[in-house]
Amino acid sequence: MGMAASQARYLGLTARKTNVEYEGQQVNQERTALANQSAGLFNQMLSLNVPTPPSANDYTKTEYVFTDNSTSQKYTIDSIYRNPTPDEDGNYLYTISTYRSTTDVLSNRSEIVSSGTSSNRFTISRGDDDTYTIQIGHNTSHTIIEPQQYTALTSKFQEADEKAGITDSQITDDTTFFKFTDGGVEYYIPTSADVQTLEDLMNYNGTLTMYSAESTAKTEYKTYNDAVLESAGDGTGRYTSVTFTNENGDVVTCTLTQQTTQDDEAYDAAMETYNAEKAIYDKTISEINAQTEIIQQQDKTLELHLDQLDTEQQAIQTEMDAVKKVIDKNIEETFKTFA
Repeated sequence: MGMAASQARYLGLTARKTNVEYEGQQVNQERTALANQSAGLFNQMLSLNVPTPPSANDYTKTEYVFTDNSTSQKYTIDSIYRNPTPDEDGNYLYTISTYRSTTDVLSNRSEIVSSGTSSNRFTISRGDDDTYTIQIGHNTSHTIIEPQQYTALTSKFQEADEKAGITDSQITDDTTFFKFTDGGVEYYIPTSADVQTLEDLMNYNGTLTMYSAESTAKTEYKTYNDAVLESAGDGTGRYTSVTFTNENGDVVTCTLTQQTTQDDEAYDAAMETYNAEKAIYDKTISEINAQTEIIQQQDKTLELHLDQLDTEQQAIQTEMDAVKKVIDKNIEETFKTFA
């Protein structure tokens, strides 16, 4: 390679190396910008307010309860409203709203038979563990227990008889019943002279009466107008008794007691707020993670490109060193010629 060609080659390699170095600088700047974006996303994540689920212990309320002396029923005061104007003696009267939760039992009467193919056909089976099960029609079998008294249900079963047109109900407080449960509904089969035990029931051939008993919760509300509240007078603002006129026109005074209960409505509202905030938080975190993943992928691509530029620069430098040696050799030989 001649002197001129070597110098031209060396200049070309120098320009190429400069371009590679410049491109490397550009790549580093892009990676720095990505790093700043990633740091910004991280700071954004740190600044997020992590939702905290509400604690049931933080949502309670204090209520007044009293027992109506005339009916022995316990009521909870839902609200107390002071009438805007006092009575003729200058005392303020109150309108008090109360409620009490009760359980009502709905009962029905039906018949089951021991033979045939109808949907009310029953079969009694005894298992290896001496337990008895009953199956009515094609329904699931359920464990049935030995006869017991259920005095509290006597009136309900008598009502079921009346509804079925039976005026001479045979159900009394002394009646014993076989019992089984299906889907939250309780079923009772009364004993008779011929059916006293589960073994008798299993071998019985004929028709039997069966009662169902389904419990339903309900709330009874009462409002007392022009009630008088007695203050404790200890500076706490609490009341100690309430006086009102009942449905019979009798004036009744009842002692008030305070109780702390779970405020389900406030807790449910707080839980709804928490769920909404958590959904927003999870969405934001998901978006940050997705953006961070894109940035990491872009940075990985730039890193590979930078490795390629570094390899290319090393190759150029190696070639430049070789060309420089040729140039140095040409210079040396030229000077020796004219020396």
